[in-house]
Amino acid sequence: MNAGRRSVPTLPVPILRDAVARETAGLSLRRAAGEISVSPNGLRNFLKGSVPHPATRAKFERWLAVRGRGSRPPSIGQLVRLVSELAAELSPGQGAQLGRDIADLLARAYEVRRQGAPRWVVELVRHYRPRNRKSASDVA
Repeated sequence: MNAGRRSVPTLPVPILRDAVARETAGLSLRRAAGEISVSPNGLRNFLKGSVPHPATRAKFERWLAVRGRGSRPPSIGQLVRLVSELAAELSPGQGAQLGRDIADLLARAYEVRRQGAPRWVVELVRHYRPRNRKSASDVA
């Protein structure tokens, strides 16, 4: 890799495709393809399900990273769906545990940096918090 280029995290293709589709929704195919530096046909094929070459995939990821600056934070629904996709091969209990672990990891990362966790992290922690059984005051 060139010393001048930053490494871009690799997203699973279905998640990358969803993100590119969301970001290109308000743009013409030609304009979006031009911004990404791919052909319009290449972009269309990717959005319809083709798997991109590694170099093209890197272009999509870099474009999302640049375009994502200043975008709105993820919604709790998007995050829960993502965790569900990641846990597709796990049991429901294991999937819930994965969600709790991810939420806790994010919360701790902000805590270690002595920053307040953003609202979406707080909502994610709350969503995956185990449901309490009835307390003694609820039973009486």
